[in-house]
Amino acid sequence: MIWRLAELVWRRLAAGLLAGLLLCLAPVLAEQPRTGLMWNRTGLPAVFPLQVKTPAGADYYLVLSGSGGDALAAYIEGGAFFKVLVPPGRYVLRIASGSGWQSEDRLFGPETLVFEMPEPLDFAVRGAGIKAGHLVTLARQPRGGGLRAEVKGQFVCQIASLESPAPAQPLAELPGGFTLGGGPHGRAVLHLRWRLGVAPVQPGTPDAMRQRSLFVLGHPNLPRQGPEAFSPDLPELQPEPRSRSYSVRSLYCG
Repeated sequence: MIWRLAELVWRRLAAGLLAGLLLCLAPVLAEQPRTGLMWNRTGLPAVFPLQVKTPAGADYYLVLSGSGGDALAAYIEGGAFFKVLVPPGRYVLRIASGSGWQSEDRLFGPETLVFEMPEPLDFAVRGAGIKAGHLVTLARQPRGGGLRAEVKGQFVCQIASLESPAPAQPLAELPGGFTLGGGPHGRAVLHLRWRLGVAPVQPGTPDAMRQRSLFVLGHPNLPRQGPEAFSPDLPELQPEPRSRSYSVRSLYCG
């Protein structure tokens, strides 16, 4: 009886020691963070766009580091849409890739793949009301290689416009496929896109005709001419209503 009791105690002790050893050897897995911003340590408002396109098959841990250390961190699910707003500054972008998230110190374990952009990224205001950010596209190198990145500019433009009541009827469309005048919002967006160089207009194209209609024929400060100045077949243009309020909107413009 005593021998059986000692054997039972020994078996339980051995099972406990084995379970503890396996627990120490197993990777310490943590709950996977939600996609998006994890923290912002700068204390500055995040207003500049950063979009990252990633290949599926792994997750990604992104860190922006500035002169004062790590500034921002975010978690990305591979292949999913990801965009985050970044505080102003110049940052080095580092990305860790893998599966089975463990922690911010262990990342994805021994199989973690780390990538760092060779040049810092600037997030700053350009011109009047243009917030300049970046679009980063990640791709995997063939034959089990690392990551490579392609970077393009991404811009948020603040459009100041005068809001007007809706006209009684839309402006008549002229032969040639464009309308005289255009709206204040459309003129502002087109002007900002040309300033950024994201939509160059070639002479003689429909876009060039639209440019003429928005900035020449439809300029609110130019005197209006009756249809007899152009052709007796053209309908009479309706005057633009007076503006009643002022608004500022933000939109992605490149």
